Amino acid sequence: MIAEFDDDGEQTVSINEYLQSIEEEEQVKTLGGGLVLGGDEGDECTYSKGYMKRQAIFSCLTFTPDGNAGICTACCLSCHDGHEILELWTKRSFRCDCGNSKFGEFSCKLFPNEDAESSENSYNHNFKGVYCTCNRPYPDPDRQEQEEMIQCCMCEDWFHEEHICQSSPDKVGKLDACPTVSYNAYSSSGFA
Repeated sequence: MIAEFDDDGEQTVSINEYLQSIEEEEQVKTLGGGLVLGGDEGDECTYSKGYMKRQAIFSCLTFTPDGNAGICTACCLSCHDGHEILELWTKRSFRCDCGNSKFGEFSCKLFPNEDAESSENSYNHNFKGVYCTCNRPYPDPDRQEQEEMIQCCMCEDWFHEEHICQSSPDKVGKLDACPTVSYNAYSSSGFA
């Protein structure tokens, strides 16, 4: 893919480049590749499937700059072509928000009769394009060298290694629960 940069210096990818990368990935598809999309083939809106066990989710900052909505792969490709999109990897128990009340007058081209809101969805700061306890974007325009990020299997937020492994160098790359989840579990146990 050829990287282009918008006025803010952020890398952008056209929908054609994204589709080409999907096609290339499908050519070398393995079991791990199927897990990345959570079983979502990307050919139909997942809204009718309800709160899916796991699926790839994207955030459309063009319509929801506050990061309070997520869309499925098919809606990313069909309804949000040319929009500012963030790939969020996979999320659990999530229902596509495309075209619901969070999008104003915009309706989903693939499933136009969605409920006003998907009330069971949960959103974190990743939907706004910031990650980790440092609340920085990824890739971070202020860093020369990008650091690897690890996703917490509990809260599904992404963390820089340096922010999760400061006290436990033997646990690098093995994130069971992030500092936030660990702290909340500790404080709710009555020991804090």
